[in-house]
Amino acid sequence: MNAVNRMRAAINGAPHDYPPSIWIATAVVCRNFAIPQVEWSHDADLLADSLIRFSREIGCDGIYVTRDNLVTHEALGGAIDWPPDDEPMLKKPVLTEISDWHTLDVPQPETAAGMQTVLQAARLASQNAGDEFYVMANIDCGPFTTAANLLGVQRFLGELAGENRQAVHGLLEFCTELVIAYGKAMQRTGVRGIQMGEASASLINPDHFAAFALPYIRRAAEALADNRGDLWLHICGNSEHLLHQLRDLPIQVLEIDAQVPLRRAGQSLGNRMALKGNIDTLLLQNENPQQIYERTQKMIRTSDNPRRLIVSAGCGVPRQTPLENLQAACRACSDTLLS
Repeated sequence: MNAVNRMRAAINGAPHDYPPSIWIATAVVCRNFAIPQVEWSHDADLLADSLIRFSREIGCDGIYVTRDNLVTHEALGGAIDWPPDDEPMLKKPVLTEISDWHTLDVPQPETAAGMQTVLQAARLASQNAGDEFYVMANIDCGPFTTAANLLGVQRFLGELAGENRQAVHGLLEFCTELVIAYGKAMQRTGVRGIQMGEASASLINPDHFAAFALPYIRRAAEALADNRGDLWLHICGNSEHLLHQLRDLPIQVLEIDAQVPLRRAGQSLGNRMALKGNIDTLLLQNENPQQIYERTQKMIRTSDNPRRLIVSAGCGVPRQTPLENLQAACRACSDTLLS
């Protein structure tokens, strides 16, 4: 069974030999291969080649093509600070007032700053990896988190309790169209799956999630569910209070952070989708390889449904994580045969 078949079997709950693994590895790739992250972020060939090399070195099943969570911000003309060897930082939000959303236009992803680099990297990774790896790509943030980034997270969350609901929904409508456009462009690169992230969604209560996040996530997912590949959703932080609302979304994989027990997540979702996660990133960075090996095996064996588990960190792998720890996690997967 090759890596692509193993990943697809895990996504669909079909029989396979052992749990596959895939990692969000931007920072650790740059550190371990001595690549300045600012250079890596602007060079599609370097980005794709280093991710393939990384996946081969640690022995995982998938390649996760991404840059950072400011790609759509940059595509809309937002200013970014680029440290030479760290994550880029937002200088200021694109919008001054929420009502200004109507001045924005959905960019053409193939020519937009940021987007075009990630699209080309995804295309190269898919072509060069072939069937050696399951290649997926991040399409940046989902509609809710994109809206929060464009206005500023604190201001946007404050607007949810305000009186200007029409502008809030107008911005969310725009962001949904932006996510769909980028997602369709990414699907055309040949990747086997795409993922959007809703980091800001874990900060809100279930009622606000039902009103302001879920309808737009659903609309984006439905527009992208055209058999061009699998759909993945990531929610950072503690999303346990939201899981019951995700059960019927047309997505195949949910990535959950370390704060959410795998067994509880599987039960809340009714095992209707595969789970990706959820090794604690700090432990992954700071423990030794034997500890990571044992922790990974225990996580697999105690999960609610190991056949629908894709092993990874709960979020992006920290920069200082030793490759030996990632190799240990991947080895734990291949040593844990599924009945």
